[in-house]
Amino acid sequence: MKMKRNGRHWFAFAGLLLLAAALFSYAMFQGGFVSWFLFYSFLPFGLYAFLIVVYPLRRAAVSRTVPVRRYHADEPVPVTVRIDLPWPIPLAALTVVGEERKRVGAIVAWPFRRRLSCTWPLQLPRGRHQLETVILEVGDPFGWVNKTASFPAPCTVIVYPRYIEWPFEAVHEWFANGKAARPISLHRDMAVAAGAREYVPGDKMSWVHWKVSARRQELMTKEFDEQRNDGWIVVLDGASSPVFEELVTLAASVSKALLDQGVPAGLLFAGKKRSFLAPRRHDEQWTSILLELAEVNGEGKDPLVRTLAEETNWRSAAGCVIVTSALSISLLQQLRAIASKRHVVLYIVSREWSHEQQSWADGLRRNGVYVSRIDPQMLQPVQQGGGNG
Repeated sequence: MKMKRNGRHWFAFAGLLLLAAALFSYAMFQGGFVSWFLFYSFLPFGLYAFLIVVYPLRRAAVSRTVPVRRYHADEPVPVTVRIDLPWPIPLAALTVVGEERKRVGAIVAWPFRRRLSCTWPLQLPRGRHQLETVILEVGDPFGWVNKTASFPAPCTVIVYPRYIEWPFEAVHEWFANGKAARPISLHRDMAVAAGAREYVPGDKMSWVHWKVSARRQELMTKEFDEQRNDGWIVVLDGASSPVFEELVTLAASVSKALLDQGVPAGLLFAGKKRSFLAPRRHDEQWTSILLELAEVNGEGKDPLVRTLAEETNWRSAAGCVIVTSALSISLLQQLRAIASKRHVVLYIVSREWSHEQQSWADGLRRNGVYVSRIDPQMLQPVQQGGGNG
């Protein structure tokens, strides 16, 4: 295929030579102004086509750059391609194409400089994208001869998820209703000693249980109940779903609302490949959450229930926000167990809401779980995440 592509312009030029020979023969045998005018009018275009054939396009140097900033889904990504041409001759049209998006590029007409640059916007979905190749194409004004060459120009672009401004008042509203309404604790609770065990090197001296140590004549360390902190975990369901992008948008929006108010926020992705970010409140946490959400994929099969049952890293969190698109009996049982120990918020992104699901949601609310169904249309960003936000 490569040899055919490289030899195609030679076949086109051979056809032009036959046309030139026919015009010359016609002028020689016919004579007169008209016949010679036709021949001499064709001659410069034929010579230019020959110049395109012998033009060493593969000796061009091509590089691609993308400005360093944060890009979000469906936001135009400005791609700049710089080209150093081998010969300083004007080209009728130089087409620059990014192979990763067929026929997306720019056309530079009659460039008289060897060094050129062109920029075009590239629409990319959420995720990590590796741009590999740039294609250059040159031709004559009539399109008789076209020459194409591809150049490696690797460039990595990370497209982060969209997010909307999620009001922090909604966080307080989570616990404003229901029997189990409780105030949000934004301060670390003191751990309560539940027993004592033998001292192990590495235990803090503040954990030594002095009364029991004096009674048993050996160092004993306090054993604590599950230590609770003020961190929150946003749990994203990684099951296959037609509204998975909306789930990612909601997870990003809630995470940002928590961090903006100084609440330590973490992320647990319950997918085919599980990932966890511990709750933190520093500025880098928002970037870490965005990066994690940029690369998640909804490919799992019912992974949320297994993750809630098996995951232990986040059990000390003060609460969790679970983002999913489906409600099931097995999930109900897990949520009831979790709600007895910590704050639980359940967001269900779904276009439909049956009477059975409504009954399940009412039962969860009676167990202290804040449940809310969100229509996917509500997650279409009014103010789309962009810039450095």
